[in-house]
Amino acid sequence: MKRVASLFNCGLVVILLLLWVVWETSALPTSVFVVHCEPTRANPVMWIELTKLVAQAEARNIPLTLDFSPQWASMILADETKIALLESWIESGHEIGCHHHGYWGTKDRGSTWDGYTNTPLIQIDPEDLKRYQGTMDDYMALLTALPGERVSGCLGTSNSGDDVDYPCQLIYSTRGQALLDAVSQPTNVTLNGCDVWELSHALIASQDRGALADLYLETDDVNVFSVVGHVYNYAAFPDLFEQWFSFLASLDAMGTWRRTVSGVLGARTPSAQ
Repeated sequence: MKRVASLFNCGLVVILLLLWVVWETSALPTSVFVVHCEPTRANPVMWIELTKLVAQAEARNIPLTLDFSPQWASMILADETKIALLESWIESGHEIGCHHHGYWGTKDRGSTWDGYTNTPLIQIDPEDLKRYQGTMDDYMALLTALPGERVSGCLGTSNSGDDVDYPCQLIYSTRGQALLDAVSQPTNVTLNGCDVWELSHALIASQDRGALADLYLETDDVNVFSVVGHVYNYAAFPDLFEQWFSFLASLDAMGTWRRTVSGVLGARTPSAQ
């Protein structure tokens, strides 16, 4: 009888622990992590940093949405080994998205245009024309040549002049950098006449240490909690990424409440029906 009672008690403890785990994770907001691969950083050194970032994320069950600029796409497509690695990342649950530095937005911010636009060339400053690479059809030809399906992206539409660049193939979009941009719900917007569902995200490198974790704990599960980082941010401050990944894993080791951009928007918007 003592053995039966002991087994019963052990079983009860296991059940209670499982119930506690379910209760602890049931109220967590779904989290998303996006990586921007900048047009000026498409080089072998940054590729190695990206592979380190992906490995670090996989160790914590963090699915990434990897938004590539056309310069990164060109670099990858020229190397069968890189293509094969992308295929393995997709099989592991990561998403390949699009990143674009539009002409007008980069002039506002003083950053670097990626050379692709649907803006009439007559409107582009003569000194900028030397960077011109093609239209957004040319852009999408490169991005869709990468493995997997292209349905999401961050196309830098902060300046309405760049709305003409938005490809309707991308039914999901992300934007934002500020801390409070981390918290959002799927929002239906129109970009270049396209029906798009959008989330906002906070830039990991711009936040005080601990600020994202504090905000996450204050966020309910009705909202999506999204963070974005650049590969060069990771190269400079890998501990920032590890700190965030470890925090998420401490609350949800199995990654139950973590998704890619298309994973969460596909589940929460009418386009999934």
